[in-house]
Amino acid sequence: MRNYIYRNYTVEHLFDKNYDFSGYGDVCNPSGKEYKDSFIFFQVDPSLPPKEQIQEIDEIVSKVSFVIGNNDYGRLIIFTIFEDRNRDWQVKNPDLFIALRNYNDFIRDQSAVNSKIKIFDVNGLYQEEFNVIDWKFFFTSQMIVSPKLSKNFKLWFNRQLDALDLKRKKCLILDCDNTLWGGVVGEEGTHGIKLGQDYPGICFSNFQKLLKSLSETGVILAVCSKNNLSNVQDVWRNNPNQIITDKVLSAYRINWQDKASNIKSIAEELNIGLDSLVFLDDNPAERALVKEFLPEVEVPEFPNKPYLLIDYFWEVYNLYFNVYELSHEDIKKTDQYKENFFRNESKKVFENIDDYLRSLDIKIDIMSANESNVLRIAQMTQKTNQFNLTTKRYSKEEIEKIINNGGKVYCAGVKDKFGDNGITIAAIIKEEPDYFDIDSYLLSCRILGRNIEKAVLLRILDRLIKEGQKPIRAKFIPTSKNAVASTFLDDVGFKLIREGFDGVKYYEYSKDNKIKNKDYYTISFS
Repeated sequence: MRNYIYRNYTVEHLFDKNYDFSGYGDVCNPSGKEYKDSFIFFQVDPSLPPKEQIQEIDEIVSKVSFVIGNNDYGRLIIFTIFEDRNRDWQVKNPDLFIALRNYNDFIRDQSAVNSKIKIFDVNGLYQEEFNVIDWKFFFTSQMIVSPKLSKNFKLWFNRQLDALDLKRKKCLILDCDNTLWGGVVGEEGTHGIKLGQDYPGICFSNFQKLLKSLSETGVILAVCSKNNLSNVQDVWRNNPNQIITDKVLSAYRINWQDKASNIKSIAEELNIGLDSLVFLDDNPAERALVKEFLPEVEVPEFPNKPYLLIDYFWEVYNLYFNVYELSHEDIKKTDQYKENFFRNESKKVFENIDDYLRSLDIKIDIMSANESNVLRIAQMTQKTNQFNLTTKRYSKEEIEKIINNGGKVYCAGVKDKFGDNGITIAAIIKEEPDYFDIDSYLLSCRILGRNIEKAVLLRILDRLIKEGQKPIRAKFIPTSKNAVASTFLDDVGFKLIREGFDGVKYYEYSKDNKIKNKDYYTISFS
């Protein structure tokens, strides 16, 4: 689906072919087309005197207000106005500075009261690119951003879209020596490593503080390091400046095996894909090895001076972990992966899976989508790859539109004796005139292996049968990652109707299926 951009200057060179553009300054509704997202990219003529720039800002406020009040859109993304292009004017004419700030505050206020309005702050791009304007192209073609910056703008813009669509990596894996601290602990000892208030130790200490804050946003932290485990554990327990300890980490491999094998083992333990990982290591040989044998893992270069660590952290954050807004489950994710470790340990004492699952005291709460959980549902559609029947991606606003059009959207929270996994299952069901269509059904990888996906869908199917005497259809769309779900519909009582040349399988549910939920799940439907 295409996107639409309201603009008052030439910006076509900054976007790809999936965008349609208004006339200059036009704020009329797009001509009957349905767009995925709409954007407002209004800027101020940098060649005008301050008073005329202020007048233009006033006109922009009126036009933006009109678009907000009159457009039927899913999401409306508004770009801020560049604030720092004419610094001399702002010093000599504070009214212009105030007008620019007031406009950017105005659109942020609109976003605060309307969840469909999002803000992309181009001033973040401006901080990186000092020559935004190329006067030759501005006067000849009305280009508000230099064509020389097109590539960098597109990179920045795509990062903002990924953040808005909740796309980010799941896990950051860290080396220890000369990465989390300065020096080699095996040679310099627990208290000899560089970590503390003096240079260069303060660089590593502040780097660790930022990493700890990152983990509090739901990014999983792990360690993969060639060391004696006892040496690192002594740092965890006895160095008062060490922040990233086993209490923060969700997994670690500290041994003398090759790091590619260890990283693969960490991914398997956490049950996440290799393409969800970012690996930081000061050693170029180790980075090269991981790049060679695990090309799916992101391995950014590492700074050669400790004082560069803070800028390096923010570069890594913006490239791989930035999101527009966080869900409740994001914040709890680190604890949830730790709880999974204890679940897996407890499993070892049971001889069969039924006894193990019964021992967990699993409680499942199936809920209709609402304001408090729809962001999480959207996030799951964007990120879940392994157990995902169709791998369709939806924004929060698109899911809300499905609900408003009569669709049924459910999610499920899962608890057991080890803790709360949070919302880890989502189902999107569209009601057609003659049948129900299970458009999407997906499950977070961290609760795979407990047959919860069967229990939840069977209960949802019971609800659909009671609500309407219609056939229930579903399909499985194969990808390179979702093979684990390939036979799921067969296993819960669906009948295969046909299989397309592209491998897509089409199913219909049999009301006479005799599959029942196991008695060790406590399921509520709210």
